[in-house]
Amino acid sequence: MKKIITILTFVVLFAFAIVMLNQPGIEQMYAKQDHLHAQKNTGLKQVQVENIKQAAETNDEDDITHEEIVKLTDTFMELLVQEIDDHYKVEQFDTKEELLNAFEPYVVKEAVQPYIDYYYEEKEDGLYIVPTETPPWFEKKEDYKKESEDNKVRITQSNENELYGPYTIEIVFEKVDGTWKIANISHE
Repeated sequence: MKKIITILTFVVLFAFAIVMLNQPGIEQMYAKQDHLHAQKNTGLKQVQVENIKQAAETNDEDDITHEEIVKLTDTFMELLVQEIDDHYKVEQFDTKEELLNAFEPYVVKEAVQPYIDYYYEEKEDGLYIVPTETPPWFEKKEDYKKESEDNKVRITQSNENELYGPYTIEIVFEKVDGTWKIANISHE
């Protein structure tokens, strides 16, 4: 009886491993991480951070530009998908709090906290990413609706992909101390 249970356990674990490895999009996550690693090595990430700050400071209007929207949404996703080792341990941050602080110049805490809680697990020896797909997200080359009101801009975009099918994402940007930040994210 013990042999049968042991064999069944191995079969189930093996099947689970195959399903996880063949899950669509895992390659995309690794490709994104490779892209981030390349950016880190060439210093492009720091240039991008400076461009976001400059764009926010030079925008005298009360309306966010398309370029600022793209920079903030791209930066959000680049920070969300961290570089990891072979065991999914995050290389750059040890705690959720450290990762949360990295988002601070671009996203209000309440908007990013649910993503960090969902995609990351904190253990005694560090921070680990939960291997899964990235959320449905803003597509910079697609049209979107933009509504402005009192230092806030709401964009709404409808997209479709193989993983999520049709979805609508809504992102609210808020001007905080003269700088645009992502203030809320929702999708259906």
